[in-house]
Amino acid sequence: MIQRVLTASVGLPVLLAAVWWGGAWLAVLVALAAVLGIREFYRLLPAGAGSLPVILGALWVVALIFGGQASDGLDSFLTISAVILGVGSFLSLLWLVAAYQGGRPLLAAAYLLGGGVCIGFLLAHGLALRDLGDAGSLGRDWLLVALLAVFASDTGAFFTGRALGRHSLAPNISPGKTWEGSAGGLGCAVLSVLVMGQLLELGLPVWQQAVVGAAAGVAAQSGDLLESKLKRISSVKDTGSIIPGHGGIMDRLDSIVVSIPTVYYLVGAVFKP
Repeated sequence: MIQRVLTASVGLPVLLAAVWWGGAWLAVLVALAAVLGIREFYRLLPAGAGSLPVILGALWVVALIFGGQASDGLDSFLTISAVILGVGSFLSLLWLVAAYQGGRPLLAAAYLLGGGVCIGFLLAHGLALRDLGDAGSLGRDWLLVALLAVFASDTGAFFTGRALGRHSLAPNISPGKTWEGSAGGLGCAVLSVLVMGQLLELGLPVWQQAVVGAAAGVAAQSGDLLESKLKRISSVKDTGSIIPGHGGIMDRLDSIVVSIPTVYYLVGAVFKP
């Protein structure tokens, strides 16, 4: 726990500064996280299935990240992303046909294409959310809120589970998670959004803020369980060791890559502040 807190005390100011300034600062930070993330994701391919082209994956996710930075609104973001996803998928499948020498090609194709979508496309929503709305502060504030909801969900689930956890949530995937912890994490996610709604001008009524918080909390926990399932398939405990006390970059991104798009579409397409 001490190591986690020390790591967070260094990493959080960097992340918050990048979100606050936005632009190239945030794009470069997210692109770096995406490159590290795709490397770890491709290493989750089960043993015996072969190896995947990290350089190709890195170029693909970086293109998606900067495509998100270059977009101007939801339609623009989806159009740019669709083009990059199409080109990346074509090149990836071409590599698979021409150069792949491992076993289980269908599984390799799923990981190869899934990495671009899960790491590149989903993470690019953070850049699109940062530029949401005509007012310069609206997107910044909602990205901060989305990140806080993820952190609140993770922290609330951990401490509530430790204190009150009795009933296992998904014993075959992550034995340490409980229904009590999940409820605590969900409540903390909602509360964090409501508190931020009192401090910032989010442009939504309280009930819609609560819906966004609940959706972000559910998405965060779903992403965490999905990554736990992939790690169990690959028989690894952590995706890496690059972040002291936290494991790999994917161990930190698993909740974010699902929650950020959830907040983006709810705020940008459904509620529209």
